[in-house]
Amino acid sequence: MQTRKFIRGLIGWALAAVILYILFRTVVNNWDDLRAWQWQIHPGSVILSVVFLTAAYIGASLGWRTIIAGFGHRVKIREAFRVVYLAQLGRYIPGKIWQVIGMVGLARELGIPSAVSLASFVLVQAYALPAAFLLIMVMLGSSDMLSSLIVYRDIFSVFMAVILLVFLILFFKPDGLSWALNKMLRLLKKEPVDYHPSFYNRISILTIYLCTWALFGFSFHFFLTALVVDVNQTFWYSAGTYIAAYNIGYIAFFSPGGLGFREGVMTALLAPALTQPMAASLALINRVWITIAEAIISLIALLTYKFKGRKEL
Repeated sequence: MQTRKFIRGLIGWALAAVILYILFRTVVNNWDDLRAWQWQIHPGSVILSVVFLTAAYIGASLGWRTIIAGFGHRVKIREAFRVVYLAQLGRYIPGKIWQVIGMVGLARELGIPSAVSLASFVLVQAYALPAAFLLIMVMLGSSDMLSSLIVYRDIFSVFMAVILLVFLILFFKPDGLSWALNKMLRLLKKEPVDYHPSFYNRISILTIYLCTWALFGFSFHFFLTALVVDVNQTFWYSAGTYIAAYNIGYIAFFSPGGLGFREGVMTALLAPALTQPMAASLALINRVWITIAEAIISLIALLTYKFKGRKEL
């Protein structure tokens, strides 16, 4: 088992390294052309990008908090923020198990049973992925892209449509999500949970994740306009590009933090409007930008322990 995990992790890092190397070489080989672009640092767009990104991070915390409420547990927003953004550090280790372990351990500090926190992680994916897929189909469904991507787009569209259909059936079926959740837990050889959320709770969770993904996408659009004078693509296309790139990278579970895969998809989607070298440059810069943002968010989440300690005095 350990050998298999090691090999899978090694393959993930190797694939990420290959993709990043190709993108890096694209940038290096076209350095003169890139220098001719009208680069800029637009303060207004930077501020808007940060505002939308911060709102998105808060939205993800609210999403988990609302899921936990469906189990009858009440947590404060700062507690939800701490659990979500300290647990997310596990994404940078190949496989999703470390993120799950982190969430279970952090939630236990709040008095939430391990079975419930594990189930909440499953539900985060159950809500967040269909919400993202719905926005991707709306924002990118009729867009033009590289002809070489059309086949992959169609395959991915079918995949998203199936996931959405299954989710909606379970969402509107009485106790459908509870049935599917416990089926999943049994497959993982975990104990079942008592999960009977109200329709209002389910609608709230789905709405929160739709808004959260939209905020992430809007932040990316302003990230682009902060660096490039003429983005030459619509607001919605920019937002859809980020949502698609992030989620395809996330689905590639063998890649640490979607490394390489996110940048590859982002480059492919931006290339028709910005040329491949420019798109590759922006994808690599965005990785640095988001990594810094996640480091800051994780530090803030860690500092909530200090706030917690003061409250208890």
